[in-house]
This record gives sequence, structure tokens and C-alpha cells, in this order.
Amino acid sequence: MANVNIPAEVFANYVVEKLRRTNPHVSLASDESQYVKAGAVVHIPQAGASPNVEKNRSTFPAVATRRGDTSVTYALDSFTTEPVHVAWSEAAELSYNKTDSVLSDHVATLMEAVGDNIIYDWTAGLKNGANDTIPASNIVECSGAQEGIEIGAGVTVTRNAFTYKELEKAQYLMNHQNVPKTERYALLESKMYQQLLDSLSANQMAAFQAAADLKNGICGRLFGFNILERSSVLLFAAGIPVVPGTKVVNTMNPAALCWQKDCVAVAKGDIMPYQDYGNPQYYGDIFSAEVKMGGRCKRSDWAGVVAIMAAKK
Repeated sequence: MANVNIPAEVFANYVVEKLRRTNPHVSLASDESQYVKAGAVVHIPQAGASPNVEKNRSTFPAVATRRGDTSVTYALDSFTTEPVHVAWSEAAELSYNKTDSVLSDHVATLMEAVGDNIIYDWTAGLKNGANDTIPASNIVECSGAQEGIEIGAGVTVTRNAFTYKELEKAQYLMNHQNVPKTERYALLESKMYQQLLDSLSANQMAAFQAAADLKNGICGRLFGFNILERSSVLLFAAGIPVVPGTKVVNTMNPAALCWQKDCVAVAKGDIMPYQDYGNPQYYGDIFSAEVKMGGRCKRSDWAGVVAIMAAKK
């Protein structure tokens, strides 16, 4: 018996909810989805400079100036899964619903890729200016004792450990940049998160845990940052963020990322399941999926985005 096609809107809602649960950082940013055109491009009008104000004007007529409005435009990245074939015999004979299992696997794979790339988009490839990567002035280096940390499959390096002092420095940077003190977040790689906990005193730990909101992915709060944990966050090579999917080598450095919600953005475009039921050439069903999504640092001066890198000194 043929399966019933999954409506695109149902699949999209499922993907968005799954994304929120598995990658909470994606929802902790300004949402520019309303500006997506044709499901693939973000176009945001930007007001030009405000008019000057003069006190007790004495020169007439005043000179009229034209406001020069601009726009921010950037293309969303397309994330697609490889098509998977489910033979009719498997669907009929297995004790579990393989179709549901395949679709769930597609979504999980997409979520991991999207989560990785949104973090990268916040630190590289600024979509509305010439600054392509986060500057060195916005990178804090870890100051703890050297420890081993796995940065990729089979790649373990020795780097300085993450301590609470790094968050203190990140707080100072954002304060100095006049970044709002509310809705600040820090996403730590799992080992770096454990190093942070190891650096806390008993009193610090108690205060940290008291602010936990595990339902929304918040492990605790420290120096004004809501702390989140993820199996992988960022890698740097020679001070430049590494594109997700690049082969990991032992000269790269792992990093955490701090941001203020209004200083970064995400945009969701088309979210589509592709389904070919009862294909006569494959004697079964074929599934694949696509998600269009992107992000950016909103400030051309990179204010509100700070990386904390574990380097070897």
C-alpha cells in the first residue's frame, strides 16, 4: 500500500521545531525570515542617515539633502540530503516503520549541518560589508593550563583550558562596545564547558546552576552570559574561522562563541521534503530533503560577537 505524501508545511514545522530543540542557539538571534524573497534570498531595506539638527538656525534657506537608503541582500545556503531508497519489501516486512525512521534521520542530519553553519555565518562571510571574518580584537584566548582536547575524529591536540576568566574578558569587550547587557549567550564545546565548570569555586558553581534553564538549553549563567553546550562549535586556523566540513588537522584551534541576540541574525527559507512513492525503477520509495537557511553578523564593526579560542601558548 502506498504511503501518503507528507505536506510540505507539516514537514517544515517539524524541521523548525527539531532545529529549536537540537540547536537552541539558532533561535537566540534576530529572525530575518520575514525578509526572505522567493524562498532563497534575504533583502532588507536600510534607512539612510538621519537629518542633522541645528539649534537656533540663522542661515536661510536651509540646504535640502536627499537621504541615501541602502539595502542588505544575501543568499541563503541550501542544505540537501542524499536520496535514500526504501524498498517495498523492507517497508512491508520490517517490524518498525522504516519510512518514519528514514525521514527522522534526514532531519537529524540536516539539523547538525545547519547548526554548524549558522555558527560559522556569525563569524565569517559578513553579508553586508567588506569585513569577511571576525577580527583579532574580538578573539579572546584561553588562559588555563594545557590539556588534551579532541577537535575532530581521531584528532587530539594540547591547548590551554577554558576558565571563567575568559567570560569575564568577553563581558568587558561587549560592555566596551556598548552592546546591550541583556540576552547575551555563550556556546561552549563539550570539553571546554567541562573545563569552565572545573575552574569555578563552590560559590560560583552554586550561582551558575541556580540560573539553569535546561528546557531551553541554558546550562547556567555567568558574567551576564547564558551558557549553552554543544558537541562542536568552532575551529580556527591561523586566526580565521574554519568552514564546517573542512578536514580537521592538528594545527587548528577549538573555540567557543559569545554573542548578543540583536547583533546576529538567522533567516529560514524553503524547507522541502522530496518524496517519490512507488517508483517503478526502484521498486519502492525514494526520499530526500532540503533546507534553505543562512545567518550573519549584523554589525559591520563586529560588535556583540566574541570568540574564545583555545590556543597553545
